[in-house]
Amino acid sequence: MNKTSQLELGETWPRFAAHWIAACFGHFLKVVLPLITDWPFPLTSHEFPRWWSVLIFAAVTSLLAAIINANLPVTARELLKSAAFGFALNATGEALRIA
Repeated sequence: MNKTSQLELGETWPRFAAHWIAACFGHFLKVVLPLITDWPFPLTSHEFPRWWSVLIFAAVTSLLAAIINANLPVTARELLKSAAFGFALNATGEALRIA
């Protein structure tokens, strides 16, 4: 059998990057969705973090999701799982910050 015709399940950099970007998107959604609901009203608190600090926090915590999901194929279903994982990581970070 030809070795190139075999399908291998393994981590590759493009898979890692795709799942990392999806997890960052999910993580960032947790921050953006509440802002969309309050869009017509001005922000009452000026303590909202700068966009770059939110993006850096999303990038760092989404590494966990990318490492875990890097062996999955890059399909819409698997990327949605990575986005949900990023969303859950943000919610967990907020819950730990409250406690």
